Amino acid sequence: MKKEFLCLVFGLFIIANASAQIYVEGVRLTPDNTGQYIELDPKFRSDGRCTFIVDYGQSNAREDYVTDEHGKRYDFRSLVDGLNVFYQEGWEVFQITVMEESGRRYLLKRRY
Repeated sequence: MKKEFLCLVFGLFIIANASAQIYVEGVRLTPDNTGQYIELDPKFRSDGRCTFIVDYGQSNAREDYVTDEHGKRYDFRSLVDGLNVFYQEGWEVFQITVMEESGRRYLLKRRY
């Protein structure tokens, strides 16, 4: 019984960590391909959900959205939900910039 419980806990831990990984256009954000900062530009849907355009210093200047590992765009339940996922992945809000036409942008700094 104890072994089964430990296996269950270990399995849930792996699943929880796997779901918190952040991908941009199918590319996982890691310390190897990002610097100390990234910028998030939230885009909201009419139902309150949002996604983020992410600038992590990639070479192509285009709209790169948060996706799953296969490149399918990922929507968060809310802005706070998305920011919490980034925090779990080691990012914290460093600066918020208010843009006249497009709302707010979030500059995130790597915590570790």
